[in-house]
Amino acid sequence: MQVNFGMQEVNNQRIGIGIFARHLITELVQYPDLTCSGHAFLTWHTRPQSFSRFPFPTKISLIPARWMYSPHRSLLPVSMRRICRSSSDIYLYFNYKLPRARLDGKVISTIHDLIPLKTEMENQSVKADYLAYIRDAISRSDDILTVSECSKRDILTYFPISEERIHVIPNGVDFARFHTPFHPERLKEVRKKYHLPEKFILYFGSSRKHKNVTSVLKSYAKVQKAVRDSVKLVITNGSEPLRQLAGQLGIESDVRFTDAVDDRDKAAFYQLASIKLFVSLYEGFGIPVLEAMAAGTPVIASNVSALPEISGDAAWLVDPLDTDGIAFAVESVLADDALRQDMIQKGFLNAKAWSWRRAGEKLHACIMHLND
Repeated sequence: MQVNFGMQEVNNQRIGIGIFARHLITELVQYPDLTCSGHAFLTWHTRPQSFSRFPFPTKISLIPARWMYSPHRSLLPVSMRRICRSSSDIYLYFNYKLPRARLDGKVISTIHDLIPLKTEMENQSVKADYLAYIRDAISRSDDILTVSECSKRDILTYFPISEERIHVIPNGVDFARFHTPFHPERLKEVRKKYHLPEKFILYFGSSRKHKNVTSVLKSYAKVQKAVRDSVKLVITNGSEPLRQLAGQLGIESDVRFTDAVDDRDKAAFYQLASIKLFVSLYEGFGIPVLEAMAAGTPVIASNVSALPEISGDAAWLVDPLDTDGIAFAVESVLADDALRQDMIQKGFLNAKAWSWRRAGEKLHACIMHLND
């Protein structure tokens, strides 16, 4: 069976879509009953040289077409078979943006979450584009993938689509990568590179509004000063408004803001942290929860959206807007070593259960069923 992957996001290692695409492509190309190829359109944000970083074992068609992903453009009277110069049984897209060309085969697209609709934190033009993309994907796809039961429920609530067309293919975690202990010298090197304190609570992620980093700062400000004196807060990718908020809360001397973290340093970051805070207002999945658990870092996460589903019994779940409750959870995990060890061991077991191999098997079964 000929499967052609849309690889637009495959090199974006900082977001879940890119991680999802890279790992599932790596799994699927190992199946002997699939003949895999890929395509990507060279837009304003995509350059040919970027694809040389991904060791894809077969042909990628790189097509100059900056207009191919305009959500309000009419479909063009040209087929993907002609564009890619080869035919495919199935076109598989790892996000919800389909090219404005005729897809002359069966189509699978992916809706990871409904953040712009569920959080109401995007402006109206962004929301309009998002809705146009999603409606187009649902109308032109034979099947839709999503990453959690929570996201599946949300899609069914917001859009007229039958449940049978939606397949949950969960994210996974590279357990060995995050779990394998680093040599002390390597940890020392990462600590020095990012000016990390000896003990710290970690927020690792973007500063988009739904990530709720303001609650991270406000909660930390409510932690007892004696605790803040010995355990600092580290925030990656901190924006200027977040830095200003730290100053307004009087905790600027206890908070470290880092620049973007090299993906090669991520696992060491987690292993150095005392706690991972992930109190988003909404997540379709939450890969950082599993990464931290695999690294042996206790996780305090939100009790909303997909996070309880992903965390199992291994995280301390909190109301993401209850800053007193978050502060209490932080103090409790830092003070109670037995609790910490229990969370760490449960975290290992939970992270192991979410493998990319299992996700690949589910996606392969979905592809074969669609082709029947």
